[in-house]
Amino acid sequence: MPIIEKVNLEKKVDVQKCNRRSRPYYFRRCKHKCLSSTTNIESLPDEIVFQILLELEAEEIYESAMLVCRRWYKIIHTHDFIQEHLKHSSPGLLIQDWTTSEDPTFVTLSRGGKVNNFKFKLKSKYRLNLNSKYWATFNGLALEDYPSKGNLHTTVFVVNDTTNKRIAVPQFSAHQHVCHYFSCLGYAPASKEYKVVHIHSYTGSNNLRIQGCAILTLGVGKSWRCIDTQHIPATAVHLLAYRPLITEGFVHWGGWFSTCFLSLNLESEIFTETPIPQDIYVDRIVYNYYFSTWRSVTLINATRRGFSWDIWEMKKPGEWKKVLKIDLDAQKCKIEKHWGCTLLNGLIPAGWLNYMDVFVLSVWEVRDKALVLYDVRTREIECLDLDCIGNLSVYCLHRNSLVWLDHTWMDSASKSN
Repeated sequence: MPIIEKVNLEKKVDVQKCNRRSRPYYFRRCKHKCLSSTTNIESLPDEIVFQILLELEAEEIYESAMLVCRRWYKIIHTHDFIQEHLKHSSPGLLIQDWTTSEDPTFVTLSRGGKVNNFKFKLKSKYRLNLNSKYWATFNGLALEDYPSKGNLHTTVFVVNDTTNKRIAVPQFSAHQHVCHYFSCLGYAPASKEYKVVHIHSYTGSNNLRIQGCAILTLGVGKSWRCIDTQHIPATAVHLLAYRPLITEGFVHWGGWFSTCFLSLNLESEIFTETPIPQDIYVDRIVYNYYFSTWRSVTLINATRRGFSWDIWEMKKPGEWKKVLKIDLDAQKCKIEKHWGCTLLNGLIPAGWLNYMDVFVLSVWEVRDKALVLYDVRTREIECLDLDCIGNLSVYCLHRNSLVWLDHTWMDSASKSN
């Protein structure tokens, strides 16, 4: 064969190969009947579908997945699925500025460990132009207050903004004009009850202001129960004026310079006082920051204008253990270069992401836009730019979930609201 014809033939063959590769590929049906049925998600057993749905975020499940088919809807609405999905949810920080009525920002970790931050859209139809706030959250449920016109009083709701469900909490009649900064929502695992804990002050027999405590068990009744606080030592009762910390089964209070710690058992509804370890007070000007991870309470022992912190953890009341030391002094130049400022006041602890995986700190000099995230495992930092943080920002531990209160009076009240 001549060389020219051979080359032309090879080109023709190459073109035919390319055309074949560019054609759309079609699955061939197997001629055998036993293999003729194609495998798809509808053929999977419920146990496998259950595990697949667990990988979705709560918003994706509520807004999309449960609308796919009746089978998925039934799986998603089972108690086992809701509780298992809750365990898979990653706790993050809800950051809201008290000086504005803007939606808060939610900073959390994705399943792959990537940091996400986005505006947390409050879906309430009551919100309108009111400056509603989240005060405390647990298991995806939150206490949210709605000031009336003129701010004469507020209505408090238990809400789940993921599923857009809410129920009004009965007014605490003993003190109409209350500050809900000292209210919280907790969970008693043994009785499986959610309880609202409210701290208030009143005038005693000697014209002295007394810190009182009232509890409302959701779904059991509409009346508040006053809890005895008279037995709390004078050295600890002042802690009730601090913002409460919630772990499963307990509510806790701690102060910046206090040598004791206060806990309320949500099952027995009894207060106990425990000492703070004295090891953290050796020759130091100390600030103590307390943060909940929901699994435990952490005490952040920090020096004034410092860049190092001793981390203590309490899983059971009174049982403190030093678990970590974080030193970011070597990272100071990197942080200052990122925001173009000098860190005269150091970094301020703000909380945790995903239990104790990431330590979150705010930057005082640029508090309107800056967070520093320290990965405990890799010991690396990330500078996160935000536009939501103001001079009166509140950091609230939160996670999105499908949890709701399975009580008849709440269902009926939700419909009426």
